[in-house]
Amino acid sequence: MKLRLGLVFKILGVLLLLLLIAGFVAPVFTADQYGRRLQVSLERSLGRRVEIGNVHFNLFKGPGFSVDNVTIYEDPAIGMEPVVYIQEPGSMEVAPSIWSLLGGKFVIASIRLAGASINLTKSGPAPEWGRWNFSSIVNPSVIRTAPAIHVRDSRIHFKFGDTKSVFYLTETDLDVSPSGSGGDWKIACSAKPARADRAAQGLGSFTLKGRWYAEPGRVDLDMEVDRAALGELTALLSGQDAGVHGLLSSRLHLAGPLHNMGITGRLNIGDVHRWDMMPGNSQGWRQEIRGRLDLINQQIELHSTTAGNATLPLALHFRATDYLSQPHWAVSVNWNRFPVAPIMELARHMGAQFPPKLQLSGTMDGAIGYSGRGSLQGALAFHDTALGIPDSPAVRFEQAHIILEHGHARLSPALVRGGENDEARIEADYTLDAQTLDLAISTDAMKVQSLRAQVALAAVPCLEQITAGQWSGELRYHRAPAEAGWSGRLVLTDATIAIPGLADPVQLNSAHAQIDGARVVLDRIDGQAGKLAFTGDYRYEPGVARPHRLRLRAESWDAADLEAELMPTLRRSTNLIARALGRPMVTDWLRQRNLDGTVQIDDLLAGGAHLENFRARVLWDVARVQLEGIQAGLDRGVLTGKLDVNLRGSRPNYRLTSKVKGMSWQSGKVDADGTLETFGTGMQLLTNATAEGNFSGAAIDLGTLPPRLRLTGLNLRTEDETFTGRGATQDDGRLVILLSNGAKEMRMSGTLAKLKVE
Repeated sequence: MKLRLGLVFKILGVLLLLLLIAGFVAPVFTADQYGRRLQVSLERSLGRRVEIGNVHFNLFKGPGFSVDNVTIYEDPAIGMEPVVYIQEPGSMEVAPSIWSLLGGKFVIASIRLAGASINLTKSGPAPEWGRWNFSSIVNPSVIRTAPAIHVRDSRIHFKFGDTKSVFYLTETDLDVSPSGSGGDWKIACSAKPARADRAAQGLGSFTLKGRWYAEPGRVDLDMEVDRAALGELTALLSGQDAGVHGLLSSRLHLAGPLHNMGITGRLNIGDVHRWDMMPGNSQGWRQEIRGRLDLINQQIELHSTTAGNATLPLALHFRATDYLSQPHWAVSVNWNRFPVAPIMELARHMGAQFPPKLQLSGTMDGAIGYSGRGSLQGALAFHDTALGIPDSPAVRFEQAHIILEHGHARLSPALVRGGENDEARIEADYTLDAQTLDLAISTDAMKVQSLRAQVALAAVPCLEQITAGQWSGELRYHRAPAEAGWSGRLVLTDATIAIPGLADPVQLNSAHAQIDGARVVLDRIDGQAGKLAFTGDYRYEPGVARPHRLRLRAESWDAADLEAELMPTLRRSTNLIARALGRPMVTDWLRQRNLDGTVQIDDLLAGGAHLENFRARVLWDVARVQLEGIQAGLDRGVLTGKLDVNLRGSRPNYRLTSKVKGMSWQSGKVDADGTLETFGTGMQLLTNATAEGNFSGAAIDLGTLPPRLRLTGLNLRTEDETFTGRGATQDDGRLVILLSNGAKEMRMSGTLAKLKVE
């Protein structure tokens, strides 16, 4: 018994070895003598003319035949391009039916295509009725005898007459095999959809499994999409990545006839974010899906639903037609009392820049539809919405409506409430294609702080420098890809402006403002800085040498108050290096101080003298200030001149060139001209002053002199000598003058009317 069992194992071993040898050797030998029979059998099974290359035996994948090059031609009534085209390294493997071979017949049991290019073609243009090239195969009378078809790593293209669809399937694995004797087929497919106008890569992937019941002409299939990228899906539908990334997964069941398949399943969308942003931590949106697919007419509809068809807070609708020829698709979203907080979270993931603690609350209703042609339509209504802004009052909308149509998103006029009963009306228009925004804000009375506290509103020209006050009027904002700016007309009251270089903020009791981009006009100003009250107007004209234009008028100013107000400009803080060099740093705000203006003061008190109807033009260029064309009345005379102020040194330097005509002095009239130079501030201006000039007088009473008089730089010339010196009045009222020519001295004393040489 043991001998017989061993003999059996030896025989089996030899047979197995022979089989292995035959399996390796068989492909080396051609079977061209069977090629004609194989070609005829393929043409009979597929109903198409077939051309094949070299034919080899194949025992491991059969037993059967392996064909190097294969071309299966199309029915001329449908198209000219072959149905199947295979070249090396691709191949076709054909396995005959063993039972048929035993009966002396050659019947193909299965066909395996590897690396093939397959065309599924419909006769005629896409929108017209036609016949598909696989319709003869799926005929119930033919399908019962059709061989099993296995496709590996192949491409499947879709054609309409001579026009090839932009869509195709790549990396396709397909198994279609008979199931039973009723002509039913089992179907299993996995592939990656792709577009011919993009790089040769799959955009997402799917798997499909189920049965095709030939006699009633219906299918029962399960489809699964596992973590497909949203960017790839938008690229598949529209030809380009929309910049919205995320993950989509779904499990769907399709059942029914080919022209009316019902769809049920689940859809999950998560990690939605902009392409250059990191995904968020959201759990995603899960939706139960129902729909219908008409495979013959290329129509599909999908809708989110619930078990009892209850109203959903968020509902999705998708429809696509002619998706293989000329894709048209649309998606719509319906909201029903949907909480708006998740909308802000989604906006953050899409790259919107919000303050970290910004919060949005409330609900919204409405619907938005978007088609593959870029048309966005719909309307949204927000209810009891509040925008919580860090460190500032919340902005509240009782009702707000957004209309989307014709490429625009419009915010209908809405009443907005801020802190302390501040109210404003807001409306906006955003152009989707051009990415332009137009925003309008109007109010009858609103605190400037409330406006500046809101996101993106703090940069309004003029208002950005106002720290307190109230405004009324209208503001408009326009933003385009290449430019952005504000415009509007406002009335300011009780406003506070902090201006660098002044000791006190400027208080605007009232002013009218006009804003046009960077250009700002303030007129009808009634304001005050410290003790200096004034009226006038101001303009900022960008792009000119002196963009700041100012006109001031005041009733009465004291020069001491003016100096005190300008003290931060006159005495700027310096660093150690600047102090060592004696040059204070020119601050950033001083570099921007380029001003052209005029000043008019009815009564200017300077050093005890009243300058009446004082007028001058002010030219301020960084650290140099010039008062040109000075005119003023002084003691019934006329004063004219020019004042230069240099602010670059550690102390301000002054140079006054002036003329006085007809000034009353000592009971007479005096005409004088000269130059006065000094530096410092306060009393330093008197102690550091030097002057030179000429004067003439008439009917002057020299008997009465000022209590204190100092004379420097005196020159006395005789016929052959020149004396220089100085003089001063004494406590008793006498004037003492000391002169010298270097060799001898001269002393004079007495009154101006009667001096005596000692």
